Amino acid sequence: MSEVIKTNKPPFAARVQRINIYLLLVALLMLAQQFTYTIYVWGFRLLFVVVTLQVALGNINPDWNSKKTFKKTLVILLVIVVIFAFSIFVTPYLIELGRAAKKY
Repeated sequence: MSEVIKTNKPPFAARVQRINIYLLLVALLMLAQQFTYTIYVWGFRLLFVVVTLQVALGNINPDWNSKKTFKKTLVILLVIVVIFAFSIFVTPYLIELGRAAKKY
């Protein structure tokens, strides 16, 4: 008879979320160091990527498999990109609304 081997390995989404939190800590340590400017710059870049991923990964179920995790993460990242693009497009118009009208 074949036996089913069960592992105590956490689901894929939970592992990705944990790795993302570890990367967040690494990025913060890279920013906190005072030795090298290059490490500081790379820490800032890593922080930008990890925080953006945290927004997406923080909104998924930790019990999901890899396929569903990637799919939902990409959808959430796409929403973030659309919001950024929309805000960049709308900002000049909002600035003009806040200025006083020109008197001729």
